[in-house]
Amino acid sequence: MNREIPNTKNIVDLSNIESRDLMLELKSRGYYTDLIFGIGDVDWNLKSINDDRDEADHIKLDDSEKIDILDNCFNTDWYCERMNDNILDEILNRYDS
Repeated sequence: MNREIPNTKNIVDLSNIESRDLMLELKSRGYYTDLIFGIGDVDWNLKSINDDRDEADHIKLDDSEKIDILDNCFNTDWYCERMNDNILDEILNRYDS
């Protein structure tokens, strides 16, 4: 159920565009964007952990480690199956007479 996004050769360099603007663009195209997680979420949680520790015991992570944490936190197949079940139920509950 893990859906790959096709590589379209139409990709332009978006590195200079703010993440928030990219999320707004996706939302304008009909995507649900309220639950997008990124490195900032790992940073926020890491700060919470490190705030309760002495400086010598702080956990330090580079961006690739943070991305690895995000990858390991999500069972994409399970989430996709669950969301598709929820979407199906919502359609039937609201619009099936």
